[in-house]
Amino acid sequence: MKNNPIQTMLLEHETICQAEEIIKNLDGLWLANSEKYKETVITLINFFREYGDENHHRKEEEVLFPAICDHPEFILNEIIVELEQHHEDFREYTQEIEAALDQNELERSYKELCNYLEGLLDHIAVENDELFVLAETLLEEEDLETIYFKFKDIDLEIGEDRIAELAQSIENLTL
Repeated sequence: MKNNPIQTMLLEHETICQAEEIIKNLDGLWLANSEKYKETVITLINFFREYGDENHHRKEEEVLFPAICDHPEFILNEIIVELEQHHEDFREYTQEIEAALDQNELERSYKELCNYLEGLLDHIAVENDELFVLAETLLEEEDLETIYFKFKDIDLEIGEDRIAELAQSIENLTL
């Protein structure tokens, strides 16, 4: 399939997962270089908020989840409710991480960041292994193509250049 929205989601997950190694490498950096630590965490928070939430989660919440829920054969509403709750949890984690940074509680900010990462990786696994397979099973090719173009509309609204910038900001941290 040429215009596959599930492939879009998987590629975005790959970009988001680049943060895992960055976060692991931050352990203890606040002791050696607190400014570099803070700068890196602020970049991560911005990435998670804009790329992860305003772009990726928005596509799921506004387009993919409703398309799946509206399908007459879909009966697992709990999975959608759970995934939406995860999105809310991630928003709260970024606020907690930011609050800890503001209070100069850098070790606490790192613990919150690790909690965020753990939840995020579990969330991505559920989507990759269950939700996306379910979507491709339930939805017809023309439905998937419609979803793809709705995703593209969101990309255009946010700005494809901005999305690329955000992805690059994470890649730059891995250097």
